[in-house]
Amino acid sequence: VPEIVTLTAVPSGGTPGYTYLWSTGETTSSIDVMPQSTTTYSVTITDSKGCTATDDATVTVWDMPEVTATNDEICAGESATISASVSGGTPPYSYLWSNGATTTSITVSPAGTTSYSVTVPDANGCSHGAVGTVTVNPNPTVSVADQAVCEQIEVPEIVTLTAVPSGGTPAYTFLWSTGETTASIDVMPQATTSYSVTITDSEGCTAMEDATVTVWDMPEVSASNEEICA
Repeated sequence: VPEIVTLTAVPSGGTPGYTYLWSTGETTSSIDVMPQSTTTYSVTITDSKGCTATDDATVTVWDMPEVTATNDEICAGESATISASVSGGTPPYSYLWSNGATTTSITVSPAGTTSYSVTVPDANGCSHGAVGTVTVNPNPTVSVADQAVCEQIEVPEIVTLTAVPSGGTPAYTFLWSTGETTASIDVMPQATTSYSVTITDSEGCTAMEDATVTVWDMPEVSASNEEICA
């Protein structure tokens, strides 16, 4: 909707009272106009003696700046950058974000999905706004139980470690410190060893956990011999 502009003819001199005739056909001293582009309006006044005067008034319509704002998607705890882009209007532009920032781009770390609005006035005071949204994806969690075995003299005992993911956005991928990419791995440590697993959900958010396999020393047992008479 075009902005309403009021034009008022202010006569002086001559012999009051005055009559008015605008180029729009209106006959009041003031008229309301809503031009969609720069437009000139003329008014002719006539005094009580029939003497006339004419004047023009121009309403300049400046281009409105067009503003867009980017969106971003992050994992919880990360930072996001969103930016405003402007076309049209009359440079230079100024920026005012809903978080108080006055730069073209802002870097934010929201705890949850949050929208940020930006208003951009141009050099003529014409302003337009846009909204950028930062979508925050929850991080997954993963648990792996620690285990303990007794030291084996010949063949180490096989221990199965299983990563149990939760939260985030399934499906999950797995990467163990051994290089394996399955949810469960079999290990045969000969000494106490820690293993780590990193899971990644479908949104690219990650979680890491360690599991320790404790290898207890095996007791050494010896028995003495004895020789007796029957």
